[in-house]
Amino acid sequence: MNTNRECRSGKRALALVAGMILVGLMGSAWAQEDFVISNFDTEDDAFRWSRWWGGAPQTYEYDPAVDAGASATSGALKATVDFDLGAYGGDNQFAVRGDFAGGATVDGTKYTNLVFELRWKAGSPTTSAGHYGNLEYGLGPSDWSQIQLGALQVPLTAAEGWVRVVARIDPATPKLESIARVWLKIWSGGTGGLTGQTVFWVDNVKLVALKETGPPPAPALTLQRATSGLRIAASAPGAQYQRQNIRTLGADPNFIQNLYSWVHNGAPVTYALSVKAYPGGANSGFQAQVFLVPEYGMRYGPGDTSIDWNAAHVIFLHLANTASGAATAAFRYKTNLPGGNAMLWNANPANGPVGQLATLSDPSPLGTWSLTFKNNTEITLTAPSGTSTNFAMPEEAALLFADPLYAYVGIQPNQPGNIGQAAIFSRFQIAGAVTPLDDTFSGETLDLTKWAVTAADPAGVVLVPPTTAYWLRWAAPATGFVPEQSPSMAPGSWVDAGAANVFQIGTEKAVLIPVAGLPSPGQGFFRLVKP
Repeated sequence: MNTNRECRSGKRALALVAGMILVGLMGSAWAQEDFVISNFDTEDDAFRWSRWWGGAPQTYEYDPAVDAGASATSGALKATVDFDLGAYGGDNQFAVRGDFAGGATVDGTKYTNLVFELRWKAGSPTTSAGHYGNLEYGLGPSDWSQIQLGALQVPLTAAEGWVRVVARIDPATPKLESIARVWLKIWSGGTGGLTGQTVFWVDNVKLVALKETGPPPAPALTLQRATSGLRIAASAPGAQYQRQNIRTLGADPNFIQNLYSWVHNGAPVTYALSVKAYPGGANSGFQAQVFLVPEYGMRYGPGDTSIDWNAAHVIFLHLANTASGAATAAFRYKTNLPGGNAMLWNANPANGPVGQLATLSDPSPLGTWSLTFKNNTEITLTAPSGTSTNFAMPEEAALLFADPLYAYVGIQPNQPGNIGQAAIFSRFQIAGAVTPLDDTFSGETLDLTKWAVTAADPAGVVLVPPTTAYWLRWAAPATGFVPEQSPSMAPGSWVDAGAANVFQIGTEKAVLIPVAGLPSPGQGFFRLVKP
């Protein structure tokens, strides 16, 4: 126990015991072998690779005539993908997965890199930027989610020889403990996307083992005061465009449809979001959002984590901070555009249908931002300071947003440096609709009679009750470590500090310490222990 760090509030003093007890680990050493996923020495390796999703037709087969090592007794996986931007639009993509032999799973925290080799066929289509496409790759946990490790703009030189890809595995990434597959994909549904037949080969896919020579370093504890409210963090590692949302429900527990739309309502309807905490100017471009999406036009239902992209009709209240600490809000919408978002960002009629109808700035993102629909088409956007702007949307567009309508509230980081940041919301209201909604996010848990979590990483959505005193945090993976607390650090005084309620948010593990759960009224100590 070599370091103490104190966090004081009034007469209360809470200390972190940062030294860790590593019983049974000190002086140990171990080494692990690389995990070979597919060398394609036999046809059986290729059978474990198959289409995962994507509108572009795709086939995967064993090719004994091609091998990264030019071996006559080995081969490679051959992939053939028929891209067609005109035919498949936003679903002009492929995704292939390679399942581990025998349905095995491995602990990804024991490996440092995913490694594989690629070769492209000359004459495959290229993007308008002059490469073969943006290849994304990663790991697949056993729960069928995805961990993206990186992306490569496949160069034209990939048709001249093999390209070796080495992707780092961050051991703090959530869900690494049970990896069952690897995956590759190219999405090419935007402007300048691919059209034509792509052929490529994959070989020598493996996980590189972590070579340990002693016990892993002990994780460091931090203790932070908790701000109550709905805290939504950009917690999915490596995903700068992750959508982290909650959404309204389609029907109440009695199966009566919730009616949240303003269309033909007969009275004004207001949608208002109150922001309690927000990243500073060093994390400019961090986005908070309200999406209003009618059920009509949803491609994959209300649980779609990319609803603003996939749904045909979307209204988007877009809030972003600036480097100076100020904030800008914009009203955006799109209609009849599934699998795309160009209209949402267009303010120039010369570039197509205009979806950006209004913008409004305010000195801070904190406070209440609201949209009031006076009737079907007339709208007011109001900032926390009371500044407002009036505008209108076309009648034919507004009518597409009739009930059933869903409201989404959440965040998106937009920049790699914003991953891990969070916003805290203190209230969301729908006032004047047939079904009103008013949630101050002041309960012990998210009210599941009003909301569902629809997020790339649901662990990043946390309702922090007003009865919470502190966050206790430490770096992941910290396998086997549990938090304990004591009023005095005396031998025998240490007790569990909520190990059953530990969750992982991005690269950290955390537990909320309620006021009633503090070690004592006057002081307390916390530590991590690995038995």
